[in-house]
Amino acid sequence: MMSAGIGLDVVPPLHEPWDPDDSMDFHAARLLVLLRGCGTGAKPGIDGRTKLAKLDFLLRYPAFLERALDHLRDVGASTTEWTASGAEIEAPMIRYRYGPWDPRYRQFLAFLLARKLITITTAKPERVQLTAAGRRAADDLSGRASFQPLLDRCAAMAPDLSTMTGTELKDLVYALFPNEVGDLPYWTEIRT
Repeated sequence: MMSAGIGLDVVPPLHEPWDPDDSMDFHAARLLVLLRGCGTGAKPGIDGRTKLAKLDFLLRYPAFLERALDHLRDVGASTTEWTASGAEIEAPMIRYRYGPWDPRYRQFLAFLLARKLITITTAKPERVQLTAAGRRAADDLSGRASFQPLLDRCAAMAPDLSTMTGTELKDLVYALFPNEVGDLPYWTEIRT
């Protein structure tokens, strides 16, 4: 059973196709899985929105994740070998001041916070972490076959990328993807 209505089946109206990018549940579920898979500490969490956004970027764009892991392995900073299956993008992001961003993050986090699935500290950098209910929901999602691609990506990120700071991740994204991210005008959708 899903906690707080996250991830329940959604049926689109018959007259229009359903785009998962328009679903708050879709984004909330992905962030719960990301916090569970890449969060640190007793209450799994991620320090800072920059770090959250960059890890979410790599989760959403598997081809970029593969390139980042290849680079880290080439420079001896990682032993993780992972291959993207297909070039799908989970949900598009835009180029903003510190790289990849989704202008709906405040909505996504407020949605999770209102359902008591996360807490957000006021310290700098803020820490987004799972509550006990959030851990149960993330565990439930993690038991579903449809979330296996996200779980695999989180597992690939966990040993190396998830231990980097938000600034280190931002710098890595700019260094590895100058044409695809760094040189784009603000508010432009990032494509592979």
